[in-house]
Amino acid sequence: MRDWPEGIIRRYPIAVFLDRDGTINVDTHYPHRIADLQLLPRSGEALASLAKLPVHVIVISNQAGIALGMYTREMMSAFNRELRERVERQGGRIDAFYYCPHREPKDLGVGEVACFCSKPAPGLLVEAARDFELDLSRSFVIGDKVSDVEAGRAVRSYSVLLTKRHDIQSPDAVADDLFEAVRIVEQHLRQAALARAR
Repeated sequence: MRDWPEGIIRRYPIAVFLDRDGTINVDTHYPHRIADLQLLPRSGEALASLAKLPVHVIVISNQAGIALGMYTREMMSAFNRELRERVERQGGRIDAFYYCPHREPKDLGVGEVACFCSKPAPGLLVEAARDFELDLSRSFVIGDKVSDVEAGRAVRSYSVLLTKRHDIQSPDAVADDLFEAVRIVEQHLRQAALARAR
């Protein structure tokens, strides 16, 4: 589901998809109160760098706290709006927020089936690609959980896992934080441009 914007403006054929909690902002366990919103170190700088690239910057986030009754969609939207404004004040941009309000696979009972939009399922990526007319095979997914990587791999996007462990094999790349992940994206885009120029 798309939280923001109401209308779509298509500028680029590819996107950098970002998880929200634990990737851009501190994950305080189902964060939803603006008072608890804190950007992770260097994430503002990272988003400022992303803003200069010819890509859409799209947040995709599981928000199971809505289904679990911890907060409302309106509270999530207010949190997202404040996050976007803080990012913009640091020279960055977020072009869209997509979210899954359903329970995650770990919260389901025996015999219950997970929805298509809760990561690791790729539904949010597919929805955003349809809205923005994106080529997912040329796009990127950055997140701090293996479920982010699995969602990206399901649609053949280049995945970067934020982790201090560099022995994990499932992502295409690993980075310590969002700032380093954006450097990887920049390098990948440069190499792709050189390959097309040959």
